[in-house]
Amino acid sequence: MNILRWLESKKREIGFSHNALIIIAMFSMLMDHIAFVLIQNGKLYGYDVALYENAISLPEARPWVILCKILRMIGRLAFPIYTFLIVEGFRKTSNIFSYMLRILVLAIVSEIPFDLIIFNKCFSYDCLMLQNVLFTYFIGLLMLLGVRALNSLSEFLTVIPAAIAIVVCYFLKTDYWLEGILLMYVFYMFRHDLNVKCLIALIITFLMTMERYHGFGAVSIYFIYFYDGQKGYLDLKRFHYLFYPLHMLVLYGILFLTYWNN
Repeated sequence: MNILRWLESKKREIGFSHNALIIIAMFSMLMDHIAFVLIQNGKLYGYDVALYENAISLPEARPWVILCKILRMIGRLAFPIYTFLIVEGFRKTSNIFSYMLRILVLAIVSEIPFDLIIFNKCFSYDCLMLQNVLFTYFIGLLMLLGVRALNSLSEFLTVIPAAIAIVVCYFLKTDYWLEGILLMYVFYMFRHDLNVKCLIALIITFLMTMERYHGFGAVSIYFIYFYDGQKGYLDLKRFHYLFYPLHMLVLYGILFLTYWNN
């Protein structure tokens, strides 16, 4: 109990606003995509498996490989924070259908930039193998509508829309199909119990990043735990929606101009 009181006092001292979390998530995602697009797939020729394997075997590539790994570890913070903010938006919006429509439109608009940085192509059969994470969020929001409706009847029934959402995301091959739905479910169902919510999310984020990134994704829960519920001073609403597709286009443009247009 003393630990919980100490954490509560620290929460009041530290306090990350909604906009602070957006900035942290955007910075983290940008670092991740700089590493993925410009280093892994640019400097190290990652779009071609043979060239990539040869590149990373060279001694002079070692600093780039290490830098790429560090930046991609930093990038593991973005997804859990964005997922938390999506659920907060669901809880607090005055027009849920308008909110969901914005996410769906953004998912559609972002698909071509996403395909370019992931597959180095668009309008190809290969691009059907993975859809951007905003489609996972949209399906997750549909799930939360079902969860909210069924929760008044029985908490046990809320696993039904969650299970359906996982299956749909799996077959549509949306990014973070399992972790995204699980985290959205946890953030919503335990919204009134900060400690339980963050403990479960800590376990999920650690496990999802354990193999390749030493569980670094769990660090994101620190920022979520100390979220103070305040909006913050800046109005980032339009900017942070546009940031997702635009930064991918800019990075792909830099990749083309720097490495392929020589």
